[in-house]
Amino acid sequence: MPTLLAEDVPMSKQDKGRLRPFVPLLIDTLDTAAWRSLSHGARSLYVSLKRRYSPNTHNNGRIFLSERQAQKELLSDRRYIRQWFRELQHYGFIVLVKQGSLGVDGKGKAPHWRLTELGTRQGRDLELPTRDFVRWDGIKFRSRKPARAKRRISNLRQAILGSGDWFESRVIGEDEVIDLGRQPS
Repeated sequence: MPTLLAEDVPMSKQDKGRLRPFVPLLIDTLDTAAWRSLSHGARSLYVSLKRRYSPNTHNNGRIFLSERQAQKELLSDRRYIRQWFRELQHYGFIVLVKQGSLGVDGKGKAPHWRLTELGTRQGRDLELPTRDFVRWDGIKFRSRKPARAKRRISNLRQAILGSGDWFESRVIGEDEVIDLGRQPS
C-alpha cells in the first residue's frame, strides 16, 4: 500500500493548525559569541541533542545520545563526534549529568546531558536555564590532535635530532614549541 503524503489527504481529514515536529533554536542563543565560535559539526550535534528534548516531559538532564547513534545521524567519524561533545561542553552549551557506563546485562548506557539553554525539572519544580554559554570566557576551543599526528611529529623530531645536521629550526609538537638551536662546536 503506498504511503499517503500530507498533500494527498483532503483538508477535512488533516489536523488543522498543528505544526509538524521541529527543533526550535532560540535567536538569543544563535546571536551569542559562543555559538558563532562553534564548529559546524558541534552545531549539528547540538541540534541532534536538542531534538531529544521533550517539552511535555521536561527531560532536560536526562537527554541521552550515544557516540554511535550520533555517528549514524551525522554521518561522521566517532573521533569527531567525541571532539564535538567536548567542544559543546567547553563553550557551555551542554553539561554532563551522568557518565555513560556498561549496564548489568552487558549493554552500554549512553551518557545523560543537560542543555543549559533549557530549564530542568526537579520534582514538581522547574529550575531556570543556566545559559552557561552566555558567560563563556572567550578562550577558543582547541581540538586534540589524533594519535597518528603525534607519531609523525615524534618521527620528525627524531629525524632532525638524529641526522647530525644541526640548524636553527622550530618543531611544533602537540602543545609545545621546541627551539632547536645550533650544536655547540
